[in-house]
Amino acid sequence: MIKVQVSFAGKDCALHVSGHSGYAEAGSDIVCAAISSMVMLTLNTVTERFGCKAVIKTDERKAEIDAKVVDYTPEAEGIIKQFAREAWEISLDYPENVTVIADFLKGEIHNA
Repeated sequence: MIKVQVSFAGKDCALHVSGHSGYAEAGSDIVCAAISSMVMLTLNTVTERFGCKAVIKTDERKAEIDAKVVDYTPEAEGIIKQFAREAWEISLDYPENVTVIADFLKGEIHNA
């Protein structure tokens, strides 16, 4: 299962994504491809487009990515939150393969 965690503290944001979805074989797993693409788009947009500083660590062996975005802009916050919302939408379609933990989603999305 892929686990997506997003948390905000002050002007910092932590994003942690780990695990394998187990939906299909490596190389043909659409759930993994969707989440992976969304993570890369989110982090690249936040750092390249909005100029936020981020410390990003990856471990391909463990299938993990940890990112800490420091002093994010309001635009970057919106992008990060939208990533979590979209990951949540995927988890509704693939509940055996994706879980999302993001406190800010409570009250925004029914059943969060």
